[in-house]
Amino acid sequence: MVESSTQINDLKSQVLLKAGIGFITPGDCKRISIEISKSVNKQVSETTIKRFFGFAVLNHNFSQFTLSAISAYAESLESCDCARIETKPLSALQSNWEQVSSRAAKITDNTLKEIQNRSGLPYEMTISRKFAAHDFEEFIHSKYTFMSFMSQPGYGRTILLSHLVNDYFRKENAIYQDSTVLFLTAANLLKADKIANVEEHIKSVLHIPQDKDLFQYCQQHQSGKKFILIIDGFCELVLKKEMKNQLFDSILNFICALDQTGSIKVILSMRSTTWIRYYERMRHSSYLKESWFKGNYYNPNDVSNVPPLTEQELQQIICKTGVMDFNAINPKLKAQLKFPFHIHLYFQLKEEDPFINFSTNITFYELVSRFIQEKIYRSNYYTEKILFIKRFVQMTDYGKLDNFVAKDQLIGELSAFKNAYMELLSDGILMEERHNNDVHPKEYVRFLHAHVFEYFLFIEILEEFKLAIDLKFMEYIENEYSGNNKRFILLQWTVRYLIKISDYASLSCIFKLKLINYERNYLVLFIAENLQYKYNLSPSRGVPSETKKLHDTIAAELKNFDFIDSSYKQGIIVLAEICEKDHNWLKYQTILAILDTLSGDLPAIKNRVQLLNEHQELCSSYPYNPLSFLSYFLKKLTGAAFENDNLDQMLADFIQSAHTETPEKKIPDTQTCIFYVFLLGINMVNKDEEGRFKLIQAIYKKHPRLFYSRSPFSTYMLLLLGINRIRLKDLATAKKICSFLNRIHHENERYTLTKYCESLLIMLNADLCSQTKAYETAIDYAERGIEIFKRNDLSLNCVKAYDIIIDCYQNKNDMAKVNEYKYEKLCLINEKIKKQPE
Repeated sequence: MVESSTQINDLKSQVLLKAGIGFITPGDCKRISIEISKSVNKQVSETTIKRFFGFAVLNHNFSQFTLSAISAYAESLESCDCARIETKPLSALQSNWEQVSSRAAKITDNTLKEIQNRSGLPYEMTISRKFAAHDFEEFIHSKYTFMSFMSQPGYGRTILLSHLVNDYFRKENAIYQDSTVLFLTAANLLKADKIANVEEHIKSVLHIPQDKDLFQYCQQHQSGKKFILIIDGFCELVLKKEMKNQLFDSILNFICALDQTGSIKVILSMRSTTWIRYYERMRHSSYLKESWFKGNYYNPNDVSNVPPLTEQELQQIICKTGVMDFNAINPKLKAQLKFPFHIHLYFQLKEEDPFINFSTNITFYELVSRFIQEKIYRSNYYTEKILFIKRFVQMTDYGKLDNFVAKDQLIGELSAFKNAYMELLSDGILMEERHNNDVHPKEYVRFLHAHVFEYFLFIEILEEFKLAIDLKFMEYIENEYSGNNKRFILLQWTVRYLIKISDYASLSCIFKLKLINYERNYLVLFIAENLQYKYNLSPSRGVPSETKKLHDTIAAELKNFDFIDSSYKQGIIVLAEICEKDHNWLKYQTILAILDTLSGDLPAIKNRVQLLNEHQELCSSYPYNPLSFLSYFLKKLTGAAFENDNLDQMLADFIQSAHTETPEKKIPDTQTCIFYVFLLGINMVNKDEEGRFKLIQAIYKKHPRLFYSRSPFSTYMLLLLGINRIRLKDLATAKKICSFLNRIHHENERYTLTKYCESLLIMLNADLCSQTKAYETAIDYAERGIEIFKRNDLSLNCVKAYDIIIDCYQNKNDMAKVNEYKYEKLCLINEKIKKQPE
């Protein structure tokens, strides 16, 4: 007996469906063997099952007994028994079109079930694609005879086809349910190591007599309806080049025979690399090119007509998973998830850690890592692939040149690593493209996704430093990639790697680099979230004691008080969650308490006070007790009576000590800066501008170098001084401060203001313009300030901006505007500041 490869593949699918197995492994074979014995009372050994699924060497054809037992288990003996189909006389085969259509429906349903079982993401969470439906509708009513969905791997073409078939043919009341659809895989056309004739194969599986002409037969029996042939799974077929050409020719011959009858349509699904080879077989035929429907989204540069998911489609999928709020996803991660292959990897991450919804790109880097693990490290020829990629990165001068390499420069590598290179192309790691340089086009090779190149660039640099990361390693990245967007990405890969190997001492070195404010804030958050992710995966281990020094280093970077940058606040929130209850934890809590106060968030302040009350001993051991300040601010915001003799005395003592003690040479640390902000807060809530001026003078007296340091805190203090001088009518000093800060903000590239200092500079300009009677300019500045403060929930700052606008309109005698802004201010106070917990 000669078994048909198509029928064997069909039988494999039936067995997997029966056993409820999506991805077969050698370990499943024993269970299948036992179930066959129980189900049909026939013995098929575990070794035979392994041979059947390709896990053991097959030295001879399967016996009739084996095939019968397996077919009986699958409850589809009639459809899968190879001998029965091969030996049954054609005259006995059913030719009634309803039965032909029913047979096609069964084969299609089996293919759909197999797709559903193999879907990386639970199939019910997948969606149909609107662009595909639009293309299909246009194609089905056109003169074109065939179309192909083509893209790089991971765009979800197979799932896309399954939804098309379900929606248009198999669902109840489907538009084309009276038409016939036959959904095959390319493997079905392989028979006994030979490529089947497409027409003969269709007639064989649908029980149409071989002496009938398929095209005439369809026209006679369909009466205006369509017969749709869909072929997918080309990438799963491992064939020599000659055999693949035979397969392509067989399909093309079938399409040529259609002769635009209109009753039979063909839909193919291929990777871009496969389509290029397929097109080579048809490009000299004008008929085939005219018969090909390219689709509305065809991109000849990428050889693709399947676009990434739209924002709306991605939202549908994320909502179906039910794991998180779509709006909370990091924008960069959203862009990555628009490539469907990454979604099932993301789903796996969410199953491992349900709280993986992070603000930074940590999830992005985890997905890139998993993508590379799956596509390269767990694939065939992975050693050769790594060696080829290593050479590729070196030829780009470690990413300092372009991210692509001329193909003619890779001739030696292509010869040595031919199979590895072809798989890298096929799997969508690399891609070939043509650039029209001068007269003749030239072929180049590049990574399909830049982030995969950046991963291997980091690995290559790491190997150059013999896997040792220290300050020299980071300075190399800092200097070699200065002005290059790869610099900050490589630093993030560095952070992730050091946390993976728990090298927290080396990680602290990253803050010795020349980082701008945004980068520093972002890296603090990135480090915090990576640590949190690591702890979430192994919660039983707790917080490692060796992270204490890392927290010391990070806490020292927080004195910039960049309350506008969301990374700053979110980073401190995460740090507080993963820190031991020590002085660093108290620093995090006090900074968050300052934010609560500026927001006027009474419930948040009360919760913070309650939390700190649980750690009174720790608070008392601090040089100043943050509970005293918070309780004072809370009473002031609620209008309750409060005795503050201790705080008044503390403030007076500090001012006195600044004039008697020896000035400090060093810049104040984070703990001291927090203390100063608390003291300044007392002046702010009491509207004591004279007292504020004395306090600022005392701080500069105590730290004379602070004014010249150009640090974020010194800028913050200078801005407060400028605003204070305006309130005390010292406009000359205020103008000098404002002019100086405007100049360094707009002209000095070496020094950048924090986002919060930028907003205070806007308020300084607004206040100064108001005092110099440039009311319209002052109002414009204040309006900008209100927009920023509202967006970042800084209600107390917002109230100050409203006061400037109201004062301007009063001076202009525009009472309508005065009342309008007074009402807006009142609404803000009632909504934000006076809001009590329910």
